[in-house]
Amino acid sequence: MAELTVTDAGAVRTLAIDRPDRLNAMTDTAARAIELALRDAAADETVGAVVLTGVGEHFSAGGDAHTILDTIASTDDRALLDLMRSFHRLIEEVWNSALPVVAAVSGVAYGGGFNLALVCDLVVCAPDARFCEVFLRRGLVPDVGGAWLLPRAVGLHRAKELMLLTPELSAADAHRWGIVNAVADDPLAHATELATRLAAGPRLATSLTKKLVNASTTGDLHSSLELEAVTQALALTGKDARAGFEKFLRKSE
Repeated sequence: MAELTVTDAGAVRTLAIDRPDRLNAMTDTAARAIELALRDAAADETVGAVVLTGVGEHFSAGGDAHTILDTIASTDDRALLDLMRSFHRLIEEVWNSALPVVAAVSGVAYGGGFNLALVCDLVVCAPDARFCEVFLRRGLVPDVGGAWLLPRAVGLHRAKELMLLTPELSAADAHRWGIVNAVADDPLAHATELATRLAAGPRLATSLTKKLVNASTTGDLHSSLELEAVTQALALTGKDARAGFEKFLRKSE
């Protein structure tokens, strides 16, 4: 697949942005490739979790500058909107995917690359990983969902600090601020281990848990409780729930 490498290991599918000569900066082609690959993974019953990473030393430097400049120069009035929406579809695909997605970050995760990692369900990074909401340095506003995702990860004032002052955040600080779940010498191996554990869990309940937690970031308490009722009722009809209760009862007898 163009600009993306796809590999399987057991029930874990790894998607690696494959533009190492450009620090894995993303084009609309790369965004579309990841979006479609995530959709294919979710439709494959043999896949239980996804790892998202970059080929080589870096996760992603964000949007590809050449692609952006070419789009700015386009005579098509809709070109810039279409480019932005290609990244938005990717972000929504990760957020809404039935599968858990674990990011394995090394090197730079700048701009849209930072925000792509943020939308994943778990994030593992290398000790040398560096995160930056670089947009204001380029005279831009945050994109690829950052203004929505980052305050939910770190709180409003820290999000403004990262977006208005544009500091480079170290792996240790990213972990301390709750942006990453773990710092590991081999982030891909650690992310794959986590994904393997997720894939071994009950598929339906895992998917519904992700949906329930994601929904809690936008709705009120009543809406969250209503969704909880619906998703739990659905989960209780699954074979994993029945097996889980039967196992519990056998142990307690």
